[in-house]
Amino acid sequence: MKFFSFILILGLLMGPQLYAQDAPSTREIGLRASDLNSFGLIYKKQISENTYRRYRLAFGNLGVNFIRSNTLVGFSAGGAMGKEKRRPISDKMQFIYGTELIASVNLNYTSAGSITVDNGNGGTTSYTGSDLLIVTPSVGIGFVLGAQYNFNPKWYISAELIPSITGSGSFGAGSALYSFQAGFNSSSAGITGAYRF
Repeated sequence: MKFFSFILILGLLMGPQLYAQDAPSTREIGLRASDLNSFGLIYKKQISENTYRRYRLAFGNLGVNFIRSNTLVGFSAGGAMGKEKRRPISDKMQFIYGTELIASVNLNYTSAGSITVDNGNGGTTSYTGSDLLIVTPSVGIGFVLGAQYNFNPKWYISAELIPSITGSGSFGAGSALYSFQAGFNSSSAGITGAYRF
């Protein structure tokens, strides 16, 4: 838990320094999809020539289920912030690369029953009890690699991969489960359509 707190504090301390630069006013907003069921918002602000600060709201879900006398509640949210650089390939095509700090949190609650948590390594861990709350924060770094095609000065489409290294922990029911993951899967690949203003 101290590791997650350290990363969060480091990001908050570095944030104002990263934004204090005198920057052009170009901004971009778009929709990113990693499959037909997974969409997120992306916002980019130019901080120098061919360099952008990027923010992704990767996901947010809330689910409530009632099964007999049991109530199951699940909440998850995550996002990323980072820096992106662009290198021209042709008049309309650019190579994009950079890094992101990725963070997420999952909360699961059951009034009487069991909760199964993905341990991030291809397996699951189950917790059983009443009034059971499991909190799973995660933090990591992602590496952005992709290409962008500019239709005109206002619209573009990009395709990117974001392989990542993350650490997470699940806390509750008097126990803790820690995990570490590295690599990428289909959710790390995405297509973005964006508007520049």
